[in-house]
Amino acid sequence: MHHRTSYRRVNRRSFLQQAAVGTGAIAGFSHHSIANESLPASDRLSAAVIGTGGIARFHAAHQFKPYFEIKAICDVDRASASFYNKTFAKDQAFVCSDYQQLLDREDIDVFFVCTPDHWHTKITVDALRNGKDVYCEKPLTLTIAEGRRIRDALSETDRILQVGTQQRSDPNFQTAVALARSGMIGKVKQITVAIGGGPVGGPFATEQPPAELDWNQWLGQAPMTEYIPQRCHGNFRWWYEYSGGKMTDWGAHHVDIAQWALEPEIKGPISIELVNAKHPVPFENGMPTVTDSYNTATSFRVDCKLANGSEIVIRDNAVDLGFENGVLFECEDGRYFVNRGKLTGKPVEQLSDSPQMSDLRDSLRKGRDVMNHFANFYWSCRERTESMSDAASHIRSLDICHLANIAMRLGRGVKWDPAAECILEDDEAAKWQSRRQREGFETV
Repeated sequence: MHHRTSYRRVNRRSFLQQAAVGTGAIAGFSHHSIANESLPASDRLSAAVIGTGGIARFHAAHQFKPYFEIKAICDVDRASASFYNKTFAKDQAFVCSDYQQLLDREDIDVFFVCTPDHWHTKITVDALRNGKDVYCEKPLTLTIAEGRRIRDALSETDRILQVGTQQRSDPNFQTAVALARSGMIGKVKQITVAIGGGPVGGPFATEQPPAELDWNQWLGQAPMTEYIPQRCHGNFRWWYEYSGGKMTDWGAHHVDIAQWALEPEIKGPISIELVNAKHPVPFENGMPTVTDSYNTATSFRVDCKLANGSEIVIRDNAVDLGFENGVLFECEDGRYFVNRGKLTGKPVEQLSDSPQMSDLRDSLRKGRDVMNHFANFYWSCRERTESMSDAASHIRSLDICHLANIAMRLGRGVKWDPAAECILEDDEAAKWQSRRQREGFETV
């Protein structure tokens, strides 16, 4: 069912002018959201929130309103769902543990997918194919193959999908990307992204799952295993079974910015060269040999060499370059740095206010005013226009992160053909482009 939701028409320009009063400006992810009173309740879109952990709670407290009304809540942890309903929906939302109960609901416009990573693709694909617009937290996929499933679903529908890579809606990151694309400081030679190392944890003891948690459903496509509290909720990121460690957690943000900057030039094979990687447990043929401890990489450096000669260097930190988290652009005629706290460098001081830069930023914003990430999603749904964090570009950058993880797991570099979308000359590595999904939880 690919029905098109009929939204009441809202004048965006008038809304933005009203919303700016008393709030200064509608800006990037780090700025306060617009006051709830700015948009009448009748103009908000109705939403289902799938997954009610920390990120969903943050969004509900600071970002959902004034754009969305929480109509339904889904979580396989009944206690978490109940808390979310009481805290953020005044106990007025419909609550369930199976998101498929919500797919046919005509009164739900959008899905917010805030589950652990290994559920993102399946829920998103099912929602798109059932006529819902989707805001999915990053990373959108667990494997390279899942990206193709997302793309297929979008090609079959008229739906909007925005990924939660909110740095794309921040003016500082937009300026950094525009500078790289402008050519005013020469060709980009290297972009270094520092994303932090992963934690060490374990061995952990197995326990009986809490009565309020459906452990089988939480595992979903992942292999059945005994319950360990540290496998789920906020710690799922440190297990390859459910995520990709810091490489897909923070890499999904900073590698996305690097790829966005180089997007016009990314053509031809990409060489993923492993400089070093350390895991907290031993690996054999890409598989951890220990099952009771965190297994994603704790430290690493991966060099991604593009066909045009530019490089993206992904590191746990870059203290030798003066930063632990952020993106450093090195061009032929200058260098500059951006993270969530600052944008610095001579090129920024000299060029950021030029007319050419203004035009480039407008293009990156897709003709919109400066606004936060949820406002961008809202207006994409209203106007049926491509979102700021579109799936196609996110998949391209996330594929680099997945390839880096494959290289780290196998202990060697790999080569990628972005046109054919396959790993070259390494059959064993190519097998890791997808994973076997548990019966009953496949993405089709």
